Amino acid sequence: MELLEESGFCPSTGIYYSKWDSPQLPLSPSLSLPSFLLSHSHPRTLLKPAFVHAKSGKAVTYGETRVLVGAIGAALRARGVGKGDVVLLVAPNSLSFPLLVLGIMSSGAVFSTANPMNTRPEIKTQVEDSKPVLILTTQELKPKMEGLLPTPLLLVQDFLDHVLRTVPGPSSSTPTPKPTPTPTPVSQSDTAALMYSSGTTGKSKAVVCTHRSLIAMSCLLKHVWSSHEGGGGGGGGCLDEVYLCVVPLFHMFGLSVFVCGAMAAASTVVILGKYSAEATLAAVEEYGVTRLPAVPPMVMQMVRAAKDATAKQYDLSSLREVVCSGAPLAKEYMERFSKFYSQITLSQCYGLTETNGPITLCDGIEGRFHVSIGRLIPSLEAKIVDICTRKSLPPRKCGELLVRGPPVMQGYFKNREATCLAIDEEGWLHTGDLCFIDSLGLVYVVDRIKELIKYKAYQVAPAELEEILCSHSDIVDAAVIPCRDEEAGEIPMACVVTSKGSNLQEEDIIKFVAEKVAPYKKIRKVVMVDSIPRSPSGKILRRHLRASAAHPRLEISPRL
Repeated sequence: MELLEESGFCPSTGIYYSKWDSPQLPLSPSLSLPSFLLSHSHPRTLLKPAFVHAKSGKAVTYGETRVLVGAIGAALRARGVGKGDVVLLVAPNSLSFPLLVLGIMSSGAVFSTANPMNTRPEIKTQVEDSKPVLILTTQELKPKMEGLLPTPLLLVQDFLDHVLRTVPGPSSSTPTPKPTPTPTPVSQSDTAALMYSSGTTGKSKAVVCTHRSLIAMSCLLKHVWSSHEGGGGGGGGCLDEVYLCVVPLFHMFGLSVFVCGAMAAASTVVILGKYSAEATLAAVEEYGVTRLPAVPPMVMQMVRAAKDATAKQYDLSSLREVVCSGAPLAKEYMERFSKFYSQITLSQCYGLTETNGPITLCDGIEGRFHVSIGRLIPSLEAKIVDICTRKSLPPRKCGELLVRGPPVMQGYFKNREATCLAIDEEGWLHTGDLCFIDSLGLVYVVDRIKELIKYKAYQVAPAELEEILCSHSDIVDAAVIPCRDEEAGEIPMACVVTSKGSNLQEEDIIKFVAEKVAPYKKIRKVVMVDSIPRSPSGKILRRHLRASAAHPRLEISPRL
């Protein structure tokens, strides 16, 4: 097989191959994600913190995690939860969240979750789709969940208090736990989780995540991080990494990085219950955080915090890297970040719920910030195909990104039609993202194909215009959406957040962009807004903007 060495592209097959060597994935069919992640045997690993609560400082070691996960699984089986049953966990980030995730999976049940900020009708729709036998939630969220199932809600704190009473402590007076039903063996092919995603088209759908696909993601992340750090396992390298979890664990980015990757690499995860820029920086200082996975709004807020002369200054000397994902980060923001945090590398990664986590990483790439989303992780194959002809494209040609490999989902839950639209007969997942791969094998995202603006006969990428808008010194944030036009079909309209005290006018913004783009790409209408609505992963919620664009001044709070 002839490869264009640097890019990893094979002209005869039209496939891009990962430049990383591929690790051996576990072959045993009788293996679950919890049993794989909790198989550490090195004494140093068992005694080190797996998870730490940022505010209280309370920690759970790897050895304690193993015991608690087993106890949670046993308690669920004792309540009648069986293999294949869906258990829905709706809760904010906490020390108990990853323990509950793994406990549910270890019982043979299927873990599912939802954004705690979702409305009751949104959660009801998800419940009707996945049909959970049990809902675990918090006291604060109880009113939103009551009555969604015929069975009573189970409050997280009450359940954990019960579990802890069954766990033998250092005192011999601890009561012997009652016998629980013997669990049905779990295999790699079994479903481990249902994670909801909008996919490439249509409404939210449940992605079927098997134990095999999550184990594969765990192995591949560990392999990349261990190779980059020159260690891992029982001795050093990633074992000494401290991750700060500020992104939601109900999202695949959080679940894959902090539960799958970090635990496989025997790293410590510090969990922040409620995000704020100040709390994030304080946690980095207090716990010696080395790596911070984040989403674009968090990077922007870190820049604003650094610019604020009145803000408290924190010691961030331990922090080596901020890894941004969830949505593309404009180069202008990366440059601003690098200016204020010159000692920290700012990189990007890319993944989907449908790929069970990141499929590109910037590890090992030189530079203080990375405009690309990195290289394909080990064992992944990719194609860039022309969106009209569907032919494979060589390096530096733009088209839809297709990927194939061990972490890719099995399909959408009980939705064969959507599965067939997403995964073709050769096993290629169609991402719906417009990308190109350069001569060095680095991947770049241009935009979502479905978000391209059709101006006359031309296609305009909103992300390109957003990056230009954000380079203006008076523009804090921006989003570009299509606006219906009788003659052109659609025209690019900018929704812009300006800095405090700015006198920037619509005509100024239109002229600023027009000087930097081809005529068909020009911004033709501007709406001033108070904020740009974003999803928890940082994606711009363009449908919210389109629905509200008629208002003279939008008042939409971003959801983090």
